[in-house]
Amino acid sequence: MKPRALFLSNRIYFDDSKKEGGVRLCTMEYLSLVQLLFETHLFFVQTRRDIRYRIKVKSGFNAYDDYDVDSYRFQLINLIKQQGITYVFLNLSNTVPFARIIKNEFGDTVKIILCSHGNESGDYLHEVVKHRGKVPLYKRLISTYTLGKLLKSEARFRQVFLDLVLTVSPVEEAIEKWIGAKNVFMVPRTIKSNPLPWNPYNGRIGFIGDLSHWPNYYGLDELCKHLSNTDNKHIELRLVGSPTDTGKKLAEKYSFVNYLGYLPAKDLEQEACTWCFFLNPVFYYSRGVSTKLAKAISWGIPVISTTIGCRGYVWKQGGVVLAENASSMAGCIIDYANDSNYIGKAKEQIDLLGKSGLSLEEIATNLKKII
Repeated sequence: MKPRALFLSNRIYFDDSKKEGGVRLCTMEYLSLVQLLFETHLFFVQTRRDIRYRIKVKSGFNAYDDYDVDSYRFQLINLIKQQGITYVFLNLSNTVPFARIIKNEFGDTVKIILCSHGNESGDYLHEVVKHRGKVPLYKRLISTYTLGKLLKSEARFRQVFLDLVLTVSPVEEAIEKWIGAKNVFMVPRTIKSNPLPWNPYNGRIGFIGDLSHWPNYYGLDELCKHLSNTDNKHIELRLVGSPTDTGKKLAEKYSFVNYLGYLPAKDLEQEACTWCFFLNPVFYYSRGVSTKLAKAISWGIPVISTTIGCRGYVWKQGGVVLAENASSMAGCIIDYANDSNYIGKAKEQIDLLGKSGLSLEEIATNLKKII
């Protein structure tokens, strides 16, 4: 008989009416892993909506204060007692305040494990330094305080209330150890094979992603800048994502970009079948991993990526086309996107990669040894 665990998460990541995104995909992967080892009970929470909280969000003072934890105290403690829960998994780092009330009530009889999707303070650091021109002045003025509060909160929760942190990449694993996590385990990305009837057009490359996410926008813009300085007349970059305004601006700025908007799953698959390469232009470390890379691999579409963009993925055979900066990625596109022979070889490599990753069962076996 499996031990009993509770999986605590924001309800929004279980709402099928919402657009599919990286956080939701990662949530489902974590949940599937937990369900292999435990009889799992779900406990849903919702982000605060009160005026005070909205003011804090607007001003940038909402670090680890997204939930009214005390309002869930009675229900949460009762469920743990009634169901004989011995492990609690917290989905996303901003749920760690729930660890305090659980530890204060149960001590070491209930183990608390954070399912981290990535380091919060690292992303905030990029926001206020790398992209400071996009951040309102009042947020820049308080950024030192906010960053300090984030780091202090992350360290305290890990050193005092959390028994284990699950991470999604080796980089995150190192950061968690650095800020004092007692135990850390990296959960590699898993690939669910879903090969498409691939029929690529030479010169047609594609990108899928949230264009409001700064690493995505920055990566695309940097790549396009370098592509615009090449002989790109036989290149078409098909861009899928939202928000619409951002996608249209990129298409207006670069003549080789064709913005398609947000596409439903079936339409997206039909579109992706025509791409000779799937682009993963990640040029600096940010929170989490590139979940869209798993989609490309599962579809069997050749990928051009950076090493950074592949963090969190483990494979034994095959590979992607690697380019470590925007200039070299633009060069790869110009050199390979119209070379049918090279495209065919890249296809062979991505198919090998898709078959050689770790299974969820293998990961569960390794995790069980630590738990």
